[in-house]
Amino acid sequence: MAHRASDVVKQRLSVAARRLGVADPVPHLGSMLDRSFPLPLGDGRYGNNSLSPGAMALEHSFSELSPNALRLDMELAGPDATPQTRREETSREVRRLTHRNFGQEALRWFDHRSEPWRTAPVDGDARFGAFFGASFDNWGLNEAKAYYELRSDQLDTLPPNLQHAVRVARGSFPQLQPIFTSLACGRRRGAQRVYLFHPGELRLLDMEPMMHRLGVGHQLPSILAALGVITGGRFTLPAGSAVMGLRDTPKGIELKLDVLLPAFPDPPRQMHGLIQLHLAQRPESQRSLRNWMQAMSPDHGNVGDMSVVGVKVNPKMPSRLTIYFRPTEARPRPAHPRHHRMPSPLEDPYRSIRV
Repeated sequence: MAHRASDVVKQRLSVAARRLGVADPVPHLGSMLDRSFPLPLGDGRYGNNSLSPGAMALEHSFSELSPNALRLDMELAGPDATPQTRREETSREVRRLTHRNFGQEALRWFDHRSEPWRTAPVDGDARFGAFFGASFDNWGLNEAKAYYELRSDQLDTLPPNLQHAVRVARGSFPQLQPIFTSLACGRRRGAQRVYLFHPGELRLLDMEPMMHRLGVGHQLPSILAALGVITGGRFTLPAGSAVMGLRDTPKGIELKLDVLLPAFPDPPRQMHGLIQLHLAQRPESQRSLRNWMQAMSPDHGNVGDMSVVGVKVNPKMPSRLTIYFRPTEARPRPAHPRHHRMPSPLEDPYRSIRV
C-alpha cells in the first residue's frame, strides 16, 4: 500500500527538526500538510505545480542568515486547487499562525500589506495564486510567509520605497517581469519583497549601474565572487535563470539574486563542492551548511536536488547564500498521459524563488 505523501513529509520534518534542535513544525502545520499532500507519495499529479514543476510542491532551504532554522515553502490545498483557493488558503494560514504566535499588531501589519491581494479578484491568467512559507527555530515558529502572484498593474500598490526600487530595476532592465511579492511576519518585524523575473541572458556586470542607484553598487564584487565560483566561472547567466528580489530594510534596499538551476543547460557537476569552496572563507557558515544537510537528509538518501542558489546583499552586508532543495522523495512518478505536459524552465518562471 502506497504511503500518503503528507505522512512521509510530516515524518521527515519531525526527524529534521529533532536533528537540528528546533521546534517540530508538524503541530503547527499538520492539518495544512494533510490537505496539501493527500495523494499517495509519487502520484504524478503532484508534478503539476508552479513552485517546483515536475516534483512535489515542497522545498527546503538553507540560509546563511538563519543557518540553524528549518525553512520550507509549499503550495497549499493540493495539486487540483485553483489559484483562488491557494490564495485564500495561504492568507488564512498565515493570518492564523501570525495571530497565534506573534500577536494582534503583527496580524494588523499583515492584513494591511496583504489587502490588495487578499481582497482583489484573481485574474483569469493567474498561474498559482499564492505560495506558503514558514521557518522554525528552537523557540518555535519564527516566520510565516505568503507569496502572492503579482501583475505589472499591481505595482502601484507597493510601499513607496519598493515602488521606487522596482522603477530603478526596470529602468535598467526593461524586460524584467513582476512575478510575485512576499509578505513575511516574524517575531520582531514584518518584511515585504518583490520578485522580478529576467527572461533573457543576464550579464552580471550589467547590474552595476542599477546596483549603484539602489545603494548597493559596492557589493557587486561580492556577488561576482560568489556566483563566479558556484557557477563554475560563469559571469553571464543563461536565459530564464535569473530572478531579482528587492526588499526595503532599515539598512537600505536589499537585493537578492536567485539563480534558477533548472534553466542551466550544463550546470557544474560538482556544485555542492563549489559552494563549500566558496564558504571556506566563512568557516562557520561552511560548518552550518554541512550540519544542516546532514539533518535534512533522510536515512536512506540525501538532502535532495538543488534547485536554486540565491545571493543576498544590502548596503552593510556583502553576499550571503540561500540554497533551495527539492526533497528526493518529492519526485513523482510520470503523470498519466491525460495530465498536462510540464513546462520547461523557460516557459514557467514561477519556480523555487524565495526569500
